[in-house]
Amino acid sequence: MAGRPSKKDVEIGGRERLLAAAARLFAAKGYAATSVRDILGAAKVTAPVLYYHFGSKEGLFVGLLREGLETLEVEVKKALAEAPTAAEKVSAYCRVHLTVQRRFAEHRRIAEALIAGPPKAAPSFDIKGTFARMVRQLADLVGAAVESGEFRPCDPTTAALALLGAVEMTVRARLIEGRFPALADSDDGVLAFVLDGLRAG
Repeated sequence: MAGRPSKKDVEIGGRERLLAAAARLFAAKGYAATSVRDILGAAKVTAPVLYYHFGSKEGLFVGLLREGLETLEVEVKKALAEAPTAAEKVSAYCRVHLTVQRRFAEHRRIAEALIAGPPKAAPSFDIKGTFARMVRQLADLVGAAVESGEFRPCDPTTAALALLGAVEMTVRARLIEGRFPALADSDDGVLAFVLDGLRAG
């Protein structure tokens, strides 16, 4: 039976190294093809460190996805509190999503594999429910901007989907900017284009 990790192992960032290694491996190989041995080797920790922090490979996987979502929630909350108008709250929400998706690129690939992959390919995690909550939250913000007259009349859910699609394509644009040099001129050209289309007047 695995014992507790040494104090030294815990203090030198074993948890963070496990999360970073798991993100890289799960994104590159998938959950099923990534072994505990792979993760331990990449993180340079012993098995007790993994079991101490996460309990299992499954616990590590769920913890990894939760870490990205919790970071997103904290940063969205802060950005919304600082944005003075309804329209600026919509913009702030989208820009936080853009920044966090770029920072957690491996998490995005893992989430996409969960949505598109075969059932039981990885531990259960409600990615679809999470996305639906994001759409509802952004739709509420768009609705407030329509009500205040800052955005033109539109269906808030449709607008929210268009905005999140623009965020997604803005993140992906980095993969193809060599073929479309104009994409390099603006860090958020696609998102700015959709936001401009929503503004009243």
